[in-house]
Amino acid sequence: MADTHLTGVTIDPSSPAIAQVRGNSTTTSEEIPAWLSEIMEEYKESENNPVVRKLNIHKVPERNIHEVPGKLKEKKEECYRPLAVSIGPYHYSDREGKLQQVEKLKAQMMVKFVKWRKDFYVNVKEELQKARGCYDESITEKFSDEEFSKMMFIDGCFILQFMHCLNDESEKLEMSDRQIFHVKRDLLLLENQLPFAVLDSLRKQRYKNLRYSNEIINNFLSLHIRSSGKPMKKWVRMVMIPILFPLFLLYYIIVLLRLLSTLATFVAQLLNVSLDWSPPPGKSQPDHLLQLLYYKTMYHSSKRNHKKAQPGSRGHGLYYSAKKLKKVGIRFWPKLTGAITDVKFKSSLLSGKVEAPPIIIDESTESLLLNLVAYESAAALDQLWVSSYILFMDSLIDDAEDVEEMRSNGIIINYLGADQKVANLFNDMGKSLTHDTYDTAAYNDVKMAINKQCESTVKIWAYEWKKTYFSNPWTFITVLAASFGLCLAATQTYYTRFPPK
Repeated sequence: MADTHLTGVTIDPSSPAIAQVRGNSTTTSEEIPAWLSEIMEEYKESENNPVVRKLNIHKVPERNIHEVPGKLKEKKEECYRPLAVSIGPYHYSDREGKLQQVEKLKAQMMVKFVKWRKDFYVNVKEELQKARGCYDESITEKFSDEEFSKMMFIDGCFILQFMHCLNDESEKLEMSDRQIFHVKRDLLLLENQLPFAVLDSLRKQRYKNLRYSNEIINNFLSLHIRSSGKPMKKWVRMVMIPILFPLFLLYYIIVLLRLLSTLATFVAQLLNVSLDWSPPPGKSQPDHLLQLLYYKTMYHSSKRNHKKAQPGSRGHGLYYSAKKLKKVGIRFWPKLTGAITDVKFKSSLLSGKVEAPPIIIDESTESLLLNLVAYESAAALDQLWVSSYILFMDSLIDDAEDVEEMRSNGIIINYLGADQKVANLFNDMGKSLTHDTYDTAAYNDVKMAINKQCESTVKIWAYEWKKTYFSNPWTFITVLAASFGLCLAATQTYYTRFPPK
């Protein structure tokens, strides 16, 4: 990454160049703020001079949605604080300290986003000022109207330009890979949110239609939590595909015919990309990016697939870890659609199946999940899906063996390291959430069905019989051959004793 520290470079607001920019402003109803003119003039010159561009990074002057509940923050405070960038007023004081390196890039990225349009700010100023009401008054009263609007404008442009570069031009991000990873994490902290109305007003100025902008936001949020399913096993590729290919071919011909009948709808959706979220009643636009992520990947399918619990009801305990479930014939199966919290249990005579979407586990997972918990708590939602999901996973995972069982079945995608690290992560998160407060009845139906399966003596015997005699094809063939041999021996004995006349 290029050295972005500025030493000895200053701009005189009274200089002829700046005065000329102000004098030639094309805005008739309102004047361009001095800080915006200075930044744009500086980067306009540096665009034509690569040497100056590396040295002339404008030092942003000091400028400053729900706060994290205190009972959560005191247990895991580090999960709620930004590591690379401060957005909005809550962590404004950190901008000149540990977060200053990325802070110095904000003005440069803002200029690139607005593409030198000086009417950009004026067109969104009203929305910027209204955003003050989205934060606690005790925080925003420290800022004048001009300071607050400036913070909203630069932070909003930074977010959208960062997403744009991440989607199409990652090489233009003058950040290290580590900084990019931390910025992605920080943009989804509860106390690091910008009102979505601000982002919406900015993107409407930049893009002629919102299809591309929606795609950028969707792609950014898809980088977190969700993953594709587990890979196909080798024996399936080698043996089953050749055998089942004709059937699959017939099936896909039928599917193709059905797809042709809906092609027009598909094309229409392709040309009109939406944010693809399931908003709560009365909402047409998310409050912020974290809420958008919540209703995209945590909530929408859960609402339909689980029984709604009575308000205030407590969750039912799950008494068996993943490795214990395996011993009684319950296996895990990745579910490639639905919310991350969309967990189901299907029981059969000889076994059972826990279906759950795969979840990516990396260094940012703990922070992201706990900030979603904080959002649920601060927003006082009826059902705490993420909180209950963490406690559900904690009950399934005791140690590395449980993680290995879920990882080998495609439920956990581990980028964190050793399986024990994943176990520790969920155990620590589980300890930070009290069951009385956070374990709602969101998964009662699933947990009760699993417990019932595990406590059924008949189903345990049936599974043991299946495991002993039908665990692999060779055992099955051996049992079948032995049974056939016994039948022949019995037939021979019968006809020896009672020969046909």
